[in-house]
Amino acid sequence: MADEGKRPFQNHIDAANEGQLSVSFSADVRLNAEEFVYLDRDCQAMKDKIGELQRIAEGISGREIWGLGEAPASWIRSGKVLVKRFRDKAKGDDSGNSAHAILQRHYEIIDGIQELHRVIAQRYLDTDSEFASRYNEVMASAPQGFQGKQ
Repeated sequence: MADEGKRPFQNHIDAANEGQLSVSFSADVRLNAEEFVYLDRDCQAMKDKIGELQRIAEGISGREIWGLGEAPASWIRSGKVLVKRFRDKAKGDDSGNSAHAILQRHYEIIDGIQELHRVIAQRYLDTDSEFASRYNEVMASAPQGFQGKQ
């Protein structure tokens, strides 16, 4: 998907920026501006939702009182262990396996997809006046958020 240390799709984004990314279309495939606009909007809506979910994970991780016997004076030792596991699963561990870290990886993938399509759309905007006209028209009137089922 991506080289170590690079964000997802970075190689494709770089190639598109340099005009080196090519795709072969069959006669059945039609490039339309609407798909670029909706893909951009839906990617943004998805990134916003991921941010919301990450804030929930942070809230779970930072919760002070769980009521599971985790208080210092409690005789229930497993309560402290359980609360630590919940916090770590929400955000706190370094394994990269917390909900927050997994959501971050999804965010980065969606961000890469969005950026790649923005670069491709910009190349079309720069070279195809018909595409540019339709793209700008749709962009001005397209509804916000997901276009499919939520």
